Amino acid sequence: MPYLRALAFVTAMLAAFVFLVPVQIIARRRGWAVQHRIQTGFCRVMCWTIGVKVTPIGALPAAAPRFVVSNHVSWTDVIALASLYPLVFLAKSEVAGWPVLGFLARLQGTVFVPRSSRKDIPAVNAALCGVLREGRDLVVFPEGTSSDGADVLPFRPAHFDAIQGYGGALAVAPVAIRYTDGARPIDVGWYGDMTFLPHLWSLMKRGGVECLVSCGEAIEPRGKDRKQLAFETEAQVRAKLGEMRG
Repeated sequence: MPYLRALAFVTAMLAAFVFLVPVQIIARRRGWAVQHRIQTGFCRVMCWTIGVKVTPIGALPAAAPRFVVSNHVSWTDVIALASLYPLVFLAKSEVAGWPVLGFLARLQGTVFVPRSSRKDIPAVNAALCGVLREGRDLVVFPEGTSSDGADVLPFRPAHFDAIQGYGGALAVAPVAIRYTDGARPIDVGWYGDMTFLPHLWSLMKRGGVECLVSCGEAIEPRGKDRKQLAFETEAQVRAKLGEMRG
């Protein structure tokens, strides 16, 4: 089975570069709605090929644009979320240089932020405002890094300033992500000194991974500063993870 998954993954990637990427480039330049269906469809195929079943619990509240705030376990969080909704992500700048995946991230309009570079935060937040003004749903991982998913790291408030910069009506939408084998929690994280291909192969060999995506209640951002929004979203994500453990 893992060899079949690997073959399906490579085949899907090749097919995407030959057939979908040219269409997606044109669709994004001209603003065609098909770009969103291409993104969600491709991510569903990617989840299937690596053996991840995405199970939504609830739905994102309100309507676009939404400022989606999630805990971060692994790179698979991105394709899991994007298999459910057409989303724009905030990612560390290193992702842009990743083979294949970096190109696909750029193609989807990902906003990149240099790690530990505070002077770039205002420019990044301005780019995030631009995404919201386009009416797009935006995802940030305010923990700032991935983990084994056992707990939630403190949420950093820096990019919540993009909400005040946007100024329009939107909902802040907390989301909790948890991976299980159908019964028990499992670690699918890619962190530390792990290299990508061995990690991907290990994931394919494991198979039977279920990614639970639990959506919280909308948070009204008006009248709240970035620290309060970070505190409230972190509290909801922790609560949702607790519910899934229970």
